[in-house]
Amino acid sequence: MKISKISFKNIHSLRGEHHIDFLSGPLAESGLFAITGATGSGKSTLLDVITLALYNKVPRIGSISKSVIEDEGGIMTRNATDCYAEVEYIVNQKIYRSHWSIERNRNNNLNDRKQEIIDVATGTIIESGKSAVPVKNEELIGLSYDQFVKAMVLSQGQFSKLLQAKRDERNKLLEDITGAKDYRSIGSAVFRKFRAASDLCKEQDIRLGEVELLPEAEKKDLIAQEIALNTSKITQKKELDVLKVEIDNQKGILKNQTILTANDIQQKELAQDIELFKKAEITLKNHSKYVVHSKLISDFEQQEKAFKEHSEELVREKLKETNILKEKSSLLEEASTLLRRKVDAEEFVTHLTEFNKAVTALKKEEDLASAEAKLHEGNIKKTLLDINKDSDRIRFNPQPKVFIEGIQPIEEKIDNFLKTMDINNAVELAEREAHLKERSQLINAIKIALTQYNSDLKQSNTKAAELKVSQTLVEKYSIQLKALDDELKLLEVEVETLIKEEEMRKKHQSLEAHRNALVDGEACPLCGALEHPFALDHPVFDPKEAVLKSKTELLNTKRALKTSTQTNLENEQKKILILKQDILSINEAIAPQLVEIEKLCKSLQLENIPDNDVLQTLENQILQTSQLLEKVEKAFELRNLLENLSHSAKQWHKSFDLKLEKEAKRKALYEGDAVDNKVQSLISKWAANLENIKNNQHFITTLNTKLAIIAKEKEVFEKQLDNILRTESIESVAQLKSFILTEAQAEQIRQKKKEIELRQERLKTEKDTAMKEIEVLTKRLTSNEALPVLESNYAKLEEAFGNLNQQIGILKKTLEADAKAKEKQEALLEKLKELKKEEALWKTMNDLIGDSTGKRFSNFVQDLTLEQLIGYANLRLKDMNDRYILDIPTADEADKNDSLKVFDSHQGDARRSINTLSGGETFMVSLAMAFALSDLAAKNVKIESIFIDEGFGTLDPETLNQAITILEKMQNEGDKSIGVISHVEALKERITTQIRLEKMGSGYSQLEII
Repeated sequence: MKISKISFKNIHSLRGEHHIDFLSGPLAESGLFAITGATGSGKSTLLDVITLALYNKVPRIGSISKSVIEDEGGIMTRNATDCYAEVEYIVNQKIYRSHWSIERNRNNNLNDRKQEIIDVATGTIIESGKSAVPVKNEELIGLSYDQFVKAMVLSQGQFSKLLQAKRDERNKLLEDITGAKDYRSIGSAVFRKFRAASDLCKEQDIRLGEVELLPEAEKKDLIAQEIALNTSKITQKKELDVLKVEIDNQKGILKNQTILTANDIQQKELAQDIELFKKAEITLKNHSKYVVHSKLISDFEQQEKAFKEHSEELVREKLKETNILKEKSSLLEEASTLLRRKVDAEEFVTHLTEFNKAVTALKKEEDLASAEAKLHEGNIKKTLLDINKDSDRIRFNPQPKVFIEGIQPIEEKIDNFLKTMDINNAVELAEREAHLKERSQLINAIKIALTQYNSDLKQSNTKAAELKVSQTLVEKYSIQLKALDDELKLLEVEVETLIKEEEMRKKHQSLEAHRNALVDGEACPLCGALEHPFALDHPVFDPKEAVLKSKTELLNTKRALKTSTQTNLENEQKKILILKQDILSINEAIAPQLVEIEKLCKSLQLENIPDNDVLQTLENQILQTSQLLEKVEKAFELRNLLENLSHSAKQWHKSFDLKLEKEAKRKALYEGDAVDNKVQSLISKWAANLENIKNNQHFITTLNTKLAIIAKEKEVFEKQLDNILRTESIESVAQLKSFILTEAQAEQIRQKKKEIELRQERLKTEKDTAMKEIEVLTKRLTSNEALPVLESNYAKLEEAFGNLNQQIGILKKTLEADAKAKEKQEALLEKLKELKKEEALWKTMNDLIGDSTGKRFSNFVQDLTLEQLIGYANLRLKDMNDRYILDIPTADEADKNDSLKVFDSHQGDARRSINTLSGGETFMVSLAMAFALSDLAAKNVKIESIFIDEGFGTLDPETLNQAITILEKMQNEGDKSIGVISHVEALKERITTQIRLEKMGSGYSQLEII
């Protein structure tokens, strides 16, 4: 995988658009290049652009979202409204372009970011979308984000620390470098799992101890009691059942006697209902006899109704005929008024049509002239908007002649202004504007140069003040150090004396038993003396342990103070050197700035360097002149507009007069509007009137015919009904109709009759059944006891039976509780067995890889990783220099010194510590380790673009030269593109191809390829 090109806009401090092509120009020719610039100038921004475009992540922030850009101020340059990052890369000889961008909308809110991958050869979009693009890039490149960063961005400085660290510290560094922190978490999690499993086993043991079971003897006694009570329960149940049957029989007899009493009452009520129903039965009989005449009555009534309705309608139509004839006369009068002459009915349509054609022709000529006048009027109003946009110069007047008279004064005023300004045309105006712009740019250039010059001068003065303070502090710290040295010499002597005295006292006390054993005249076993003056009279020692402790603490405090003062002195001395260098650099930069300012002043014909007031005066002059030139430009524009306005006004005047002439002719014939609508309305009403007259006459004839037919049919039905009335001796049709019920009324009477018959049958059946039941139940009685006595006896026996059931329930509940406790105990034992098994498993895991901090498993994994990393590193070392081979210390070596080892082939494969290597050799090994991590992270992906981030700042010139030689060798042999990110001056001089980043004002930087 190789990065071929990056493009970006408004990322971090790099404002504007930038493009870097690694396959053409100086970067392609050298292959090895440096990315240089001061701290904060944006060197790491180039790496951010690559990972942002590919994975929507940057190393210092992580995943990028709208909140990161909006709230944290990340990615997008300050005050920018949009930004993008774009990377072209080559995989398997195919070029892909990955694009990332985001922008603000009109409300200054961020829109969703856009991401897409394009096949550069075809221009086809392979993938798009926020979540899909990073996944597709990972698939195409073959590396996740973490693998990509480790494989392509090599931090050599980390491996320099790794080589010289002890085992625990080395494994922690390796864990941070590889990002393999999960193993430490796994080891810690295993430890926690084991502790949790142990705690669960202890809790389960406690729960098991809480389960209580009945003693076996007590349990057997309870079972025997339950059996005896159940036997007694069966006997009592039989007695209850017999008594219950006797009570039910007596209650059955009483119930049926009650039914018979109620049945007698219902029989009497039924007899009354039958008597009342006789009248309704006669009505139903008459209905059945006369219902056959229903249709004849209905037909007669329909014909009678139809005759009445048609007669009424005939009257209405004759009235309508009168109104239609009146409307015809009215239309003739209206047409005569319109045409201003009498119109006959036969020529009504012809006269109106000819009149309409004549008026319409005149109206069309009038409208044409009016439209042309309105068109010119619209052009005039449109031009007036441009003329009057700054001030109200010319007012519109609907009278063309008056309006034209108002244009001329404005034209004269503009001509007089242009003569005053002595500018005759647009060319002369452009020349004056160019001169003014040039002068304005010179003033701006002086302002910028003076701002920078004053800023640098102020910075120089500030640093000079700081230098003076540091020099004072150096003098102060030097005096303090001299005083501390004198104090420390005295204290050290005093403490040493006290220590010797205290040791002497303790030694004397430790020989107390030996002194007590000494006898005068016998030789001392230590010195051989015969006299022992201290055997009886003890020497007096003044205990000074507290004084010694106080003096020792004071000595340590003074030593710490000396160290601190020495550190402060060295820091201030270093600061003095840096400040002197900074002041020298600033003063060197100020000289050419002053030359440039004087040159600009000469161009502006200024004798002295201007102050802010002079510059403000110059700017005010420029502004005034600019405003006058803007007025001249507007005057030229206005003069052109007035010429167009005058031409349009003359055409409007001509069209307006023509329109008035045509309007007068049309009004002489017809003054109103919409004559066509008026004429067409009259013609339509005339045609409708004639049609109405025709339809009305036809309808009257039809109604007369229908009335004759209906009268004939009505007479036939009337004769048939008269015959029926005479035969049945019925007075009228109304009386005959009263005998005929509706079907609903007839059905209601039939239902009532059926209901009475059903009640008769039900009451008879109910009486017979009750009498039979009483007879059967009387035969079943076995006792002469009254029902209340039987119920009392039953209640007593039932209460005793309930008490017996309660006793059985208590016994059963106790035995069931014991059975459940037994089941619970067995379940707890089974659960404890599973927990013990789980505990044993986690104990084995904990013994292998677990501890509270996860250190054991992490060290094991990192040792394996280190072995693998060293294998890759030795392959890289072989390409750089065949002298050294890296190795891990053996167990015996680790007990003494657990640093990494190397075999030195130039010294007979001598094995020695990595700490014995020189600075250049250490850099070479650490660089090999960095490339090894890249190989390890990249797996089977061929990496052809590598960035080495820092690690060169501590190298001496010779070692730095050696390091660059190694990088050049690697680049030439592997055809890689290697970028070195650094601010080391010597590296900038050696690697001539550079991407240089330089800080500008306001926190921005600029990029340059040299």
